[in-house]
Amino acid sequence: MSSSSLSTVLASVITEAVLELSLYGAFAVIFSAVVYLFWARALISKDRPIFFVFLALVILFLSITAHLINAIYMLYLGFAHFGGGIPAAELYLSLSAPTTLAHISLVEVATFITDSLVIHRLYVVWSYNRRVVIFPLIIVLCQIVSGIHIIYDFSRETLFDFYSLSNPWVTSSLVSSLLISGYSSGMIMYKILMMARSFRRISGSANGKYHLRKVLVIIIESSLLQTAMTVGILVSFQIGLLVQSVLTALSPVVFGISVVLIHARVGLGWAKDNYTEPMPTPIALSVSLATSRSEERDLERGK
Repeated sequence: MSSSSLSTVLASVITEAVLELSLYGAFAVIFSAVVYLFWARALISKDRPIFFVFLALVILFLSITAHLINAIYMLYLGFAHFGGGIPAAELYLSLSAPTTLAHISLVEVATFITDSLVIHRLYVVWSYNRRVVIFPLIIVLCQIVSGIHIIYDFSRETLFDFYSLSNPWVTSSLVSSLLISGYSSGMIMYKILMMARSFRRISGSANGKYHLRKVLVIIIESSLLQTAMTVGILVSFQIGLLVQSVLTALSPVVFGISVVLIHARVGLGWAKDNYTEPMPTPIALSVSLATSRSEERDLERGK
């Protein structure tokens, strides 16, 4: 191994750990705020958030935390235990090492949870229509198979063999995630726009349309972060750049930030609704806005 390749590998590992630790701080703060807002909402309205969503968020938080701990442990092993240099590089290039297997397994867990929450949002927005989620559920199954195969390939390959031999499974996993995100976002956008047009026809006002579009903006803005990261990993992997290992290591915390940003903005909307009195409106408009806000809250609680 040349000195330049050695320094590149070691530099990428340090970069992964530093960036992940920095992003984890932001993720932990937003996650804590989301938990507080959920709890405050439950106390004020005597309502409970959907159990699946809350449980998924907690498991996502634990998996991201475990991924960060494993990254720090890998850094300790390479530089404190092995003393850096070639032994450390060999550790990081050995995909069959337990720490590396744990690293990629936690990435697959975080990806699966994130995509499951995307499908759940689609399911709620479409009024629990099971036919709408058949396609993404099939894609999730393909993603699970691909993830299991990736972990198996890690257990028996080196980094360089991995690029050539297991590329189809990595590509399949990443494309599956993009299909789920693209399909779900498109269907959610279509449903909300149709609802907004219906409210506008009923009320003769654009207010209901505005409330629903706020929900749409929250979903689209937050999903763009996850989509951009997935595309970056896919492109860098196909090209064969080492930067894909950095992006892959950062993907759990980036996906986590993408998810909790949705709930943080929704929670802030709850707080505003609880402490702000609405202005008097005509009866027809009041009925329309009450309906649109009820639908909006149903959508938000399901994210």
